[in-house]
Amino acid sequence: MSTPEVSLELIARRFVDAFNRRDADGMVALAHPEIEFHPTSLVGTGQRYDGHEGLRLWVEELSASGMEHQVRVREVRPLDDGFALLSEVLLDGAHVSPSAMVARLNQEHVIIEARAFLSDAELLEHLGVMPEKDPDSA
Repeated sequence: MSTPEVSLELIARRFVDAFNRRDADGMVALAHPEIEFHPTSLVGTGQRYDGHEGLRLWVEELSASGMEHQVRVREVRPLDDGFALLSEVLLDGAHVSPSAMVARLNQEHVIIEARAFLSDAELLEHLGVMPEKDPDSA
């Protein structure tokens, strides 16, 4: 049986993999039917997309935009009620911006809320969006 950290890492990586493939079904499979999804302002017309239909709409808008950026996972940090995914946005394999997503999960390990940021860990820690990394967990 896997530890919660491994499960969280797997969920985070599957979400990113589905994003990189523009696979709405793959993202929906990890999300609660009433998910609140707050993407970055990079692509999308809304600041918040609700439920599976909202997530599908966002992926449709993302695909229609022609933006072919990808996300590369740098670190997944477990949080009390979910995880923080620290990543970077890539375009044609080149680094464009740091990025992050903070996700809350329910007891069934399904994403119920996700907020994405074009920011690095230090700023998100400073703003209180996520706790500082535990130096003993390195």
